[in-house]
Amino acid sequence: MSLCSNLFFVNQFTNLRTNKLMIKKMTFISGLALLLAVQTSCRENEFGTVDLTMPEDVYEPVEAQYTYNHPCAMYNQADFDRVKAMLDDGSAPQAVKDEFENLKKSSLTTLPYTAEPQTEIVRGDATGTAAGSENYRYAMEDAAAAYQMALLWKLTGDDSYAENAVEVLNAWADVCKEITSNDANHKLAAGAQGYTFANAAEILRTYEGWQEADFNAFKTWMTDVFASQNRDFLDNHQGSNNCAEHYWSNWDLVNMASYLSIGILTENDEMVNYVVNYFYEGAGNGCIKRLIRGEHTDPLGTGEEIFQNQESGRDQGHAEMSVMVAANLCQIAYTFYQANPSVTQLDFFAADDNAIMKMGEYVALSNLRNGTDNQNNTGSWLVSATQMPFTTYEYCIDCSCRDKNHGATHTQMADDEGRGSIRPGWEILYNHYAKVANVGSGYTYAKQFADKLRPEGGVGEPENRYGTNSGAFDQLGWATLMLYRE
Repeated sequence: MSLCSNLFFVNQFTNLRTNKLMIKKMTFISGLALLLAVQTSCRENEFGTVDLTMPEDVYEPVEAQYTYNHPCAMYNQADFDRVKAMLDDGSAPQAVKDEFENLKKSSLTTLPYTAEPQTEIVRGDATGTAAGSENYRYAMEDAAAAYQMALLWKLTGDDSYAENAVEVLNAWADVCKEITSNDANHKLAAGAQGYTFANAAEILRTYEGWQEADFNAFKTWMTDVFASQNRDFLDNHQGSNNCAEHYWSNWDLVNMASYLSIGILTENDEMVNYVVNYFYEGAGNGCIKRLIRGEHTDPLGTGEEIFQNQESGRDQGHAEMSVMVAANLCQIAYTFYQANPSVTQLDFFAADDNAIMKMGEYVALSNLRNGTDNQNNTGSWLVSATQMPFTTYEYCIDCSCRDKNHGATHTQMADDEGRGSIRPGWEILYNHYAKVANVGSGYTYAKQFADKLRPEGGVGEPENRYGTNSGAFDQLGWATLMLYRE
């Protein structure tokens, strides 16, 4: 064994930072194997001195144990107390008041609300399934209804909302046995509906009328039916026929949001750690390294950095979905971070020098018109498609997927019929960076989108701005009510 190797061996064991479990489990054999594997990393520099430094980009996986101050997913009790106090004493900004009224008038909060649970949730090619056709709309609408009624319970104190919401959750846990299809699309339902159901339950868990046995049954249902599908997708991306980057970013993001929310709901440290580590080092396109595919400067001259989204060359509806689900994921992680401030990796918003903010700016600029209507239908585009800087992106070209025909090369920002679509979530980005993190700049276009849409609302609102298809239900919505600060 060379002197260089001996020095590296000593350095590795004396400078391991906090990974006590690794130290305990490390044996002489594993240490020797590590030594042999990295021997080539030890080299002499130009001055003849041994260089023992580790690569700067080595990621240390998080293996934290957490505190759970419920509710602690999308929002915490302090958030509810702040908003309720403003509404009660009349000091709430008018936009907050307006959104509160819209929530009370939502078609999904009209009491009594009757759930329609299904034995199977089917999304995608249903050939050969017991249901015979797609039926995920039932779960989509009922999960959103439970979430919205949970919000109203917290903000009004009216137990009728909580009672009805719990009835919805119990009905689904009692009846539904699986999420299925003959293609991959059921994984989208496992993600989007998974994190909606989980966040509704996280708010309602403090309702005294939810019987312990029923609550425990619901947690088991979330773990067995949803979390199992989330984890399988993130681990395998539908099997060996596909490479890890086969699926667009939104697939990863909804499943990450679901797995994290269920982990918080069930107080499962391993599940939380998994999503944290996946966000930074995961194999799929939900990992921040792959979610962002180009770094640019604002062509309109603000000087801002704007980061190209993985789906920006695909179509704008999905690009905006990607950002909005990412915003929801970041908000869930940040709320949980407030109860666990020592785990700084939970601050997804701050990761890689506020990369999520910069990605939001790119997509917002791509989709904003200069009109004043809150449907974003009037006026001209802020930029043309050709004016938008773009790094050529090869999606699944020369990949390991069995089907080699699905790949695409994107050379410019997509200019399609979905451009200019609106989705709830811009309020999350603007208010976090401008009002919570107090970042001085960098959110020009997120602010413009948030200002234009406010009150942001969500599905079921009187204006029904987001439509009734599945895309409208991919985000939780109602962020003006819960987050807006003047």
